[in-house]
Amino acid sequence: MIEAKCVACKGPGMSSLRVLVALGVLLGITACSSRPPPRLAVELTARATAKAGVVSLVVSDRARAKRLRAIYLEVVSLSRELDRARVTARAQCANALEPRTPTASPADPIASGALGCSIAPPLTDRAALDRYARLMLEARTLLTQREFDKLARMR
Repeated sequence: MIEAKCVACKGPGMSSLRVLVALGVLLGITACSSRPPPRLAVELTARATAKAGVVSLVVSDRARAKRLRAIYLEVVSLSRELDRARVTARAQCANALEPRTPTASPADPIASGALGCSIAPPLTDRAALDRYARLMLEARTLLTQREFDKLARMR
């Protein structure tokens, strides 16, 4: 009888362990995927479009809601500019690395600088990024904490 209880206890424990291992493997496969991360423009466009669609439901003051909607729609167009700036920065970074490549092993993306170019290349044109930051700060000043929290849940 005691053995039966121990076997029953191990059964669910083993299945939860298997679930954790499966989740770890799935997370590892996703993190090490050869596909690039989602494009910035896609992510910003999706979030800004969602917020623009519901801002009039969340913000009761029509003037603030109208301005916020305009801000979110401007972010949609800015996201394309940010994406173009990112692509340009990646290309410039990769071109700057070409003369240095023989000293570092091409198989080592960290030492060669290729990893830095693909993840976070230095932006030479920061105008769109600065405009985005100003728009987000303005949007935040137009929202109450409650409204901000509601819109933050929009993805």
